[in-house]
Amino acid sequence: MADKKPKKPKKDKAAGGDPNAITIGAHPRANRSVQRWRALGGLLGFALTLLLSLKAGVPAFDATARALIAGITLHLVAWAIAVTVWKQLMLAELRAIYDRRLERRAELARAGEAA
Repeated sequence: MADKKPKKPKKDKAAGGDPNAITIGAHPRANRSVQRWRALGGLLGFALTLLLSLKAGVPAFDATARALIAGITLHLVAWAIAVTVWKQLMLAELRAIYDRRLERRAELARAGEAA
């Protein structure tokens, strides 16, 4: 048998391979929240569409097909909205950390001048 080359570790394409990159997938609260919203969006889209279609007298097969399409669509919409919201929340967190560090640096500078 031919010797196989060892596999190289895959780089995170979204982060450009930077180990210090801040991503939604690496943020524990963001990752769980996005997954939760995706699931909720898909399930609610499916259930609501199926219920409304059956109440409207649509045949069961067609109602199920519509519900699947609506579930997939709302799953993707919920995902996009959750990612957009978490991007803004993570930026706000970073700004708050930056502001606190600037304030701390200014306090240390004032304390150094006073001493």
